[in-house]
Amino acid sequence: MDRKSVKEKVVKLSVVLLSTFLSTCSTAQVPMKEEVMDKNKLLFDITYAEQGWSDAIRQLYYYTPQGSQIMPVEWFVALQNPQGGLFSESKNLMQFGFIAPEIEHPLNPYQLPIGFAIEKVEDGPDLVGLTCAACHTSNVSVQGKLIRVDGAPAHLDFDRFYQALAQSVSYSLWDEKAFSRFSALVLPKVTEKKAAKLKAEFSALEASIKGDAEIRKPHRESGYGRVDALTQILNALSVTHQQWPDNLRSIDAPTSYPFLWLAPQLEFVQWNPIASSPISRNGGEVLGVFGKANLYSSDEKRYSSTLLISELAALEKWLEELNPPAWDETLLGKIDYTRAESGQALYKEYCVECHSVAPYAMTDPKDNAFGKTFIKIGRVDYKDVGTDPLYIEGLLTRLVTTRATLDQKQSVEPALQFFLDSVGAILTRAMDDANLSDEAKIALNGFRFRPSVDGKPPEIYSPSSFTDLKASPIAGAWATAPYLHNGSVPTLYELLSPESERRRVFWTGSRELDLDRIGFVSDNAPGRFRFDTTLLGNHNTGHNYPAQGLDHEQRLDVIEYIKTLH
Repeated sequence: MDRKSVKEKVVKLSVVLLSTFLSTCSTAQVPMKEEVMDKNKLLFDITYAEQGWSDAIRQLYYYTPQGSQIMPVEWFVALQNPQGGLFSESKNLMQFGFIAPEIEHPLNPYQLPIGFAIEKVEDGPDLVGLTCAACHTSNVSVQGKLIRVDGAPAHLDFDRFYQALAQSVSYSLWDEKAFSRFSALVLPKVTEKKAAKLKAEFSALEASIKGDAEIRKPHRESGYGRVDALTQILNALSVTHQQWPDNLRSIDAPTSYPFLWLAPQLEFVQWNPIASSPISRNGGEVLGVFGKANLYSSDEKRYSSTLLISELAALEKWLEELNPPAWDETLLGKIDYTRAESGQALYKEYCVECHSVAPYAMTDPKDNAFGKTFIKIGRVDYKDVGTDPLYIEGLLTRLVTTRATLDQKQSVEPALQFFLDSVGAILTRAMDDANLSDEAKIALNGFRFRPSVDGKPPEIYSPSSFTDLKASPIAGAWATAPYLHNGSVPTLYELLSPESERRRVFWTGSRELDLDRIGFVSDNAPGRFRFDTTLLGNHNTGHNYPAQGLDHEQRLDVIEYIKTLH
């Protein structure tokens, strides 16, 4: 069986199974159209939120590789699922929260879900990896009508996906019948010699991915829409890329996926605002999700990586054009503008100091080496805001043993400093390898440089504190639930309520909007994740503004005003 035949067989099977699945699932999905396979036609009914993107940019964002490398794509699409069928089928991957592709596209020849990208490798097989679209693209549903919100937090259970992927790899290797089916899809013609060679190569992947899955296995289950990203990135950098197992730390402080609109204009990003440079933000993300880097040798390979600089630069350009999603009154219901006017006064009194609204408060151009200005973010010390402390305190108290690659001698330093230093060194190498000019490097860093002092070169922005939490503008907040940095509050109504009135237990995974309280439907149902806020890391405390609380009518007023922000 040749490569084209493999691809056609996999795609045909995936489409048939996906069509069957979507036609029988709940109101969170809709039936397939009959004319599904005409090129570039919608495979199912969906409405795109007006966010300034063309269809072309949207598909490039979904499927352009960035340097993440999981395995050869022909292996991935041939993986056997212990529960039957292929692991890569959209029907299977959707259970983890991935979104099925809505059109056929040349960048996605195997019809993989949004966020899977295929990288062409010059001297090896094409590789599949993830893009930021996997975690930052959302379908929301209103009475079964799907609305695509690009850049919104995904309903993805990344941790459960990766553990299942590792199990599928092991099953495909060690189960005799499964390996026979796997090899029949991968090899043009199965012979005993070719099968033995494939098994040896596949065994190396199984050993690697099984170990990596243990490194990434969370102590605290994340559920849908959350992941302990910084700990996973730090483990990848300090353990895997440094080849230093003593640096391993447990993954136990999951946070919500942030939304991406406005990110290119913000002064700093991350829940604890430590990242300013766009290329560092995007490059760090790739290194956390299967990008590779050399932090263990001191020869010419030092700091080399799989990062795709041109593609990451293009990603940032696309994000600059992404607007917050407006509340569509034809789909989501009319806004009560009388209530919104009252809510605006309350918001101005209690909220706007941290969560600015357009026209946004901007930084002083005199504080920038190039006279640039950015949207100011709110910064609140984590103890003052009173939300769950595990995320910040886990980062503050983590130390990393570094190899000689970073400073010519082994040392121990704070994990966040190691994160900034190592990502910076990897990106500097990648930009040098790409033969970029100084001007191009400055642009890729988003012009985030302070003015020179005493004749010294301008220095890149550094965080003023490691103990702060970020309070961003909340335009488009209706599509970003659940709320707080750890996703512990399911609706805006509860976020505006005293702690005593917030639910202690709710369920995540639904895409159906709760139009009354603004969030997602969060009662118990099959397939959803039970979110227990009594567990450390999941606490729903804090963010009590105003301290005395808002009454019921005031909460509804503020919600109506927030609907108008875009």
